[in-house]
Amino acid sequence: MFDKINDKLNQAKTKASETFEKSREHASKAYEAASEQVKSRLAEPESVQAWCSWCGNHTEHVRTVERTVGRSSYQCCGCNFPTAFCRYCENMAKASSLDVKNSDLSGGSKAGKISKFFTDNWTNEFCSEHDGTIPDFSKAHDKISDLSEFDELMKPRVTNYYDIAKKTVAITGGAAAIGTGAILAAPGIAAAIGTTGLLGAASTGTAISSLSGAALTSSALANLGAGGLAIITATGAGLGGKAGFGIAHNYFKDIPDYKFVRLRERSASTPDKNHCVIVVNGWLSEEEIKDVRSEEWLEACQDWLKGLRGKGDYGTEELWHLNWEAENLHKVARWGQTFGVNGTSALTIAKAMARGSKAAATTFGKGAGALSVAQLAVNNPWHPAMLKAEKAGALLAEAIARTEGKTFTLMGHSLGARVIFFALMALATKDKQFVKNAVLMGGAVGREETESWLAASSSVSGSIYNCFSENDGVLQFAYQLAAAGTSKPAGLGKAVPVAMNVDCTEFISGHTVWKDNLPRVLDRISKTQ
Repeated sequence: MFDKINDKLNQAKTKASETFEKSREHASKAYEAASEQVKSRLAEPESVQAWCSWCGNHTEHVRTVERTVGRSSYQCCGCNFPTAFCRYCENMAKASSLDVKNSDLSGGSKAGKISKFFTDNWTNEFCSEHDGTIPDFSKAHDKISDLSEFDELMKPRVTNYYDIAKKTVAITGGAAAIGTGAILAAPGIAAAIGTTGLLGAASTGTAISSLSGAALTSSALANLGAGGLAIITATGAGLGGKAGFGIAHNYFKDIPDYKFVRLRERSASTPDKNHCVIVVNGWLSEEEIKDVRSEEWLEACQDWLKGLRGKGDYGTEELWHLNWEAENLHKVARWGQTFGVNGTSALTIAKAMARGSKAAATTFGKGAGALSVAQLAVNNPWHPAMLKAEKAGALLAEAIARTEGKTFTLMGHSLGARVIFFALMALATKDKQFVKNAVLMGGAVGREETESWLAASSSVSGSIYNCFSENDGVLQFAYQLAAAGTSKPAGLGKAVPVAMNVDCTEFISGHTVWKDNLPRVLDRISKTQ
């Protein structure tokens, strides 16, 4: 019996020894491989072909400063900007300078001097792919054949390490940091949101509360609506290229349900085979949101399909629906229907917001449902929706600019009209006109900002039709509350003369009936041409 036990023990020892040797051999090989990688990185080459996080091109990078500790400095031969190896791949990250910057360290505290030195010489840890700035270097200048390919274009190729880190530290003291792409692309937003108002200050705009409404001051949103927004200039200047791709990618992440859906193929009888119509909602009813949630797109867009049927080329051209922020658009609709406040009261509330804290004590409504000015402002879903509409517009412009050989007619209702307006402003920076006509119905965008309307109209080869109704109580209330009474909505009256103003007051009784009356709107437009 003891002999059998000894045999088993010896077998176990032999097997353990073999396993140990195999493990040691495997570990040794892994160590050697890792050592070779480390050695190769320590001995960084004098020049390398790699993707550049500055210009987005695959270029040669020449070493300017060799370091034994830390990463060496390189210069991109394409854009001449300083670069360094990404920590996670062979692409090049953005560097601060081509050499060691000798900061002016005179005066100030020792900690301040050290901070200044590191600020001046800081190099990004990750390349633009790994920090989430752009989804894929190789797609930065790609074109698409139709809008259905836009979703695939925006998918990231690698893991966004910056986003992982940001999620662990972004929420501090109840304030959420806005993503780097949004702030760097849109300093105008940062400046506007930094304004002090009823809802408090947001410092310089680099850190605000979540976009649920509490962070967005009334004056900030009035500024956003004015159209002098850096978001549009920055996006438009880079449309179809690396800059626009990076900005669009950041906004695409902020609107996860952003999607183009083909509702109808073009008819064989369509005279212009390369022309498409895009419709954009800005207000979703209970029935519509149910269809959107189940992706019953034809049902969700029945009003558009029915309204365009038999209306000349509109009834035969390729038709697309842009889905964006569906849940928030449903909240906007519910909120607008809940508060039956007339236009006069809306203006009173808006002016009260502008006056400040004393007006915050004023209440509107009756009984338990009565709300103060501050409560109305904080709970107003138009705040985040207006900002998201601008981002959605930037994305729409990017998609249009990348679609080869196509022209478009854009139609939008409510906040959907705002999406279109900001897309047109972005497209105004391009030499080519991609849009033939734009139809804005009950538009939630300011009507008196001449510079913005001039820019938007320059991107259209035909006309911008501002379809308005003086009966639109929702715009009188919700829009003017969001804009603190400083901006008048285009959907409520005539915009600046550069637009083709179409008065639909006669048959549009309120904000929710625009799409039901689409045939009559189009008939009225045809009479103005």
